[in-house]
Amino acid sequence: MAEILERHFIHEGSQNKVFSVGIWLFAVALFVLGLILAQGWVNLKFDGLYRTSPFLRVTNRDMSLFLWQHPEFMRIHAKQKIFYLPGFKYVDKVTIDIAEADKYVSAPPEVLFRYHTWDRLIKDEFVSSSIPTPEFQDFLSYAPEWQPYYWKAAPKEYRQLVESLPSTSISDLSTLPSHILPVSVKMAFAGWRNYFKDGEAINLAALSTENVRTFLSKHPHYSRSYWRNLFSNHLNSLDVSAENETVPREELSSFLRVALYNSSH
Repeated sequence: MAEILERHFIHEGSQNKVFSVGIWLFAVALFVLGLILAQGWVNLKFDGLYRTSPFLRVTNRDMSLFLWQHPEFMRIHAKQKIFYLPGFKYVDKVTIDIAEADKYVSAPPEVLFRYHTWDRLIKDEFVSSSIPTPEFQDFLSYAPEWQPYYWKAAPKEYRQLVESLPSTSISDLSTLPSHILPVSVKMAFAGWRNYFKDGEAINLAALSTENVRTFLSKHPHYSRSYWRNLFSNHLNSLDVSAENETVPREELSSFLRVALYNSSH
């Protein structure tokens, strides 16, 4: 009679182990399916909100212009970076994720509110400083979202300008009209240069009340009392200071300091 070996027996423990693995895999599959369905529901919900709410219809490209003027709201400076401005990538650059550039931004309501305030009151007050051609080429390398290849709405004349940059004889691009070099690109360039090259000079600049009043007479929106609701010390001393006094640094909001600097360079 042949001997029955141990391996010929059905091991109940092994069956249980296979059954447990099957249940675990099924649970994981259900979890992943749930995430996909939840993401789809969220996307549909937000699509509806974007269609009905102008407040939310702000692209990452639009927001980037605001952030260059208000770097304190950049993701790199936020205390909590997780889920904050996910369309912006700050691994080695302070710029947009190219694939997300023209999608609607995901931003906290208070940041969107400040964006709309800036967009409504002072965006059109932008004053361009000089734009040396070599620096502009460096800017396009750093922020490729402003290269025509990655910007579907780029004007044809701007595309032609960028293609001709290596051989152009124009030394200062700021003199070009807006249909050739759009204001948004000039603004993005100025923000890039202010942030990386002029930051220390902007922060250390001492401005007299006379300097500030002269600027405000040309660009009155910067002095609106409304800003004091956002920046409690905004230009408080202008009403009482003598002409030769220096405006305290804490009374000059970042966007006003930047505008004052750019207007004189």
